[in-house]
Amino acid sequence: MGLRLEVRSLWSTGGEPARYEFDQPRVVIGRRRGADVILPHAAVSQLHATLEVRGAGYALRDEGSTNGTRVNGQRIAPGRPKPLREGDRIEIGGFAIELAVGLATHATSAEDTRALALRLLREARADDVPPPSLTVLNGVGAGTRVELPPAPSSVVIGRGDDADLQIDDADASRAHCEVARTFAGVVVRDLGSKNGVLVERRRVREERALSDRDELTVGATVVLYEDPAAASLEEVASAEDEPVDELPSPPEPEPEPEDTAEPEATADVEAEPAVAEPVAEVVAAPRRKDAPRTDTLIYALAGSILALSIAALVWLLSS
Repeated sequence: MGLRLEVRSLWSTGGEPARYEFDQPRVVIGRRRGADVILPHAAVSQLHATLEVRGAGYALRDEGSTNGTRVNGQRIAPGRPKPLREGDRIEIGGFAIELAVGLATHATSAEDTRALALRLLREARADDVPPPSLTVLNGVGAGTRVELPPAPSSVVIGRGDDADLQIDDADASRAHCEVARTFAGVVVRDLGSKNGVLVERRRVREERALSDRDELTVGATVVLYEDPAAASLEEVASAEDEPVDELPSPPEPEPEPEDTAEPEATADVEAEPAVAEPVAEVVAAPRRKDAPRTDTLIYALAGSILALSIAALVWLLSS
C-alpha cells in the first residue's frame, strides 16, 4: 500500500510543499537522523509519531511527543493509534501534513529525505541561513563564488561567455554542466561536455544530488559546493525538545463570497388566485293576494269546450 505526504512549514509563508512517497508498512516522523520524514524544528520531538498500516488504510500514533500531535485540529491521545482518512491534516510541531493513500510512483530515499529537510529548514529560517553556493578552488579564477538563487533555478558552469560561473580552463566545455536548485534539493547535470564532470571523483552519468562540501571537477578546475543549512540541520537534530505554548496553525480557508445579486424576474410568476364575480341571487317575486288565479280560468274554459263537444255529438246521432 502506497502513502503520499505533502509537508508544509507553518513557521514560514508560501513555498511548495515537500512531497514524500512511501511503500512500506511503517513511516517514522521526527527530528532525529534516520527518520523517514525529518521535521527540522525543536518543537518536534526526536521520535514524534509513526504512521502504520491498519486494515485498508493507515493509523497515526503519537509516540509521547513533547508538544503533541493533532489530526484535523484535534489533539490525539499518546500511544493510541488514530485511524486516518484520505485528505486528513496532521499537525506536528508547526508543520502541516496532508495525507493521501495510493500507489507510490517514486519511493522517497534517505537522500531525498535529507534534501527535503534542508529545504524545510531554509524556509523556516530564511533570515538566518545563507543560500547554497559554489566556489572555485584553483586556477585563474580561484576564490570566485556564486550563490544559488531560490528554487527553481540553475547555474551553468563553463568557459563560455554566457556561463553563470565562468572558468578559464581549456579542458572545460563552453557550457560544461549546470547546478540546479529544485524543490527537492540541489543536483548537478552534465550538459554533454567533452570531458565529463566528476563529483567526489566519480563521473556523473546524467545527474547527481549534491551534499554539503561536495567537490565538482570540471576539466582541471575544482568547484566546491557548500550548503550552510547542513550544519544547522545537525544542530537542530541534536537539540533538546522545546516545549511550545502556542504553535502556528494552518490559515483558515477564506469564506466563499456571498451572492448579493438580486434574482432576475422571470415569466413564470405565480398567478394570484382568481376572485369569482358575485352572482346575483334570483328571487321569485311574491304573488299578490288580489291577482286573478290563471289556473282556475284555464280549467273552466276546458270544461266548457268539452261540454259543447258532447252536445254536438248527441245532435248528430239523433238526426
